[in-house]
Amino acid sequence: MALEPIVISVESDMADLVPLFLNQRRLDQAAVAAAIAARDFEAVRRIGHAMAGAGTSYGFAALSLLGERLGQAARAGDVAGLEALRCDFDDYMSRLFVKYM
Repeated sequence: MALEPIVISVESDMADLVPLFLNQRRLDQAAVAAAIAARDFEAVRRIGHAMAGAGTSYGFAALSLLGERLGQAARAGDVAGLEALRCDFDDYMSRLFVKYM
């Protein structure tokens, strides 16, 4: 059974910026996975902080929340929690569909 897409409506005046923002998040996906594997909690914390600060500004509140949670788990050194959040991040990005208004 295929999971439902996550549809985010974004103002059309953000059409030039959102693809750049989402491309950076895709790069972050790989960086988070590598940092978790290397147990580089500081790198995960920095990425999470950037996501938390920017997500809502672009209309992606779920990415801000995910960034906050990544930062919390990284500060705690919670590898299992980070792995679960990495899976959530990958799932979100794989199902994301942007609709411009």
